[in-house]
Amino acid sequence: MLQPMTDTKDFEAMEKDGWGNPATAQAYADGFAKATGIVAAGLADKVKATKGSKVLDLCCGHGVVAAELFARGASVTGLDFSEAMIKLAKVQVPDVEFVQGDALNMEFPDQSFDAVTIGFGVPHFPDHARGLAEAARVLKPGGRIAFSIWRGKGSEGSFGWLFDAVGRFGDPSITLPAGPDAHILVEPAVAQPMMDSVGFADTELTDLGTQLSISAPEHLLDAFDQGAVRAASLLSRQSDAKREAIRQDLATRVRSDGIKHEAGYWVPTPSVIVSAVRN
Repeated sequence: MLQPMTDTKDFEAMEKDGWGNPATAQAYADGFAKATGIVAAGLADKVKATKGSKVLDLCCGHGVVAAELFARGASVTGLDFSEAMIKLAKVQVPDVEFVQGDALNMEFPDQSFDAVTIGFGVPHFPDHARGLAEAARVLKPGGRIAFSIWRGKGSEGSFGWLFDAVGRFGDPSITLPAGPDAHILVEPAVAQPMMDSVGFADTELTDLGTQLSISAPEHLLDAFDQGAVRAASLLSRQSDAKREAIRQDLATRVRSDGIKHEAGYWVPTPSVIVSAVRN
C-alpha cells in the first residue's frame, strides 16, 4: 500500500485556493462536461442507485453526479470543500442537499449511507487511504462505493499528451507541491490492496472511453490551464515560448487523434471507475 505523505500543507493550500476560485470551478464544469457526464452514469450504475437509496456524493463538484443520482430517485447529499463548486451544484440540482466540508473529516455518523460516489475527487485527497477509510466509515455494511480517476502519464489521451508535452517542452525547474500521485489508483496492483486495507471487498476497475469537447485544437491547453488546478499550476508559470510549444504540441495530437465534429473536436480522455463493497 502507498505510504501516506508526511507534509501536504502546500498541496492542500494549492487545491483549496484553486478550486475555490469561481472561474476555475466554472471552467472545469464547462470544459470537462462531456467526460463528467459519461462518468456520472457509470458511477450511478456501479453503486446501483435506485429510488430510496441514500447516497453521499463526495467531492460533488458542480453537481453532475448528484444530478444523475437524483434522476434515478436516490436521496442524495453532496459534499465538497469548494464553496464555488457548491454554488454551481445548487443551481444544477436545487432539490439536493449540498454541504461544504472536509472529505477526510466528515461530520456524518457512522453507517449513514447506502452508497458513496466520488467523481474525480480522490486525487485531491492529501491522503488517498485516509479519505477512502472515511468513506468506508459512513457506509453501511454491504454499501457500495464507486470513484473515478483519469488515466495519466503514458495514456493515449489528453492527460497523457499533456504529461508528454510538458516533459519535452516545459521548464523542468517548475514543480508541484508534494502531494499524492493523481493517477496511481488506475493501477489494480495499487487500488485493490488499498481498498482491502480500508474496509472494502470485491474491488473492480472499469475502463471508460471518456472524452473532452474543444472548439479548436489549440484550445486543449486552455481546458487544462483554466479548469484543472494541478495542470494550471505547472502551465501558468511557463515562459510564453514554452507555453506556446506545449500548446502547439497538444494541438498536433488533437488533429491527429481527436475526432472532428460540427463544433470542434472530441478529445480522448480515458478514465477508470474503481468500485467496491463495504465489508
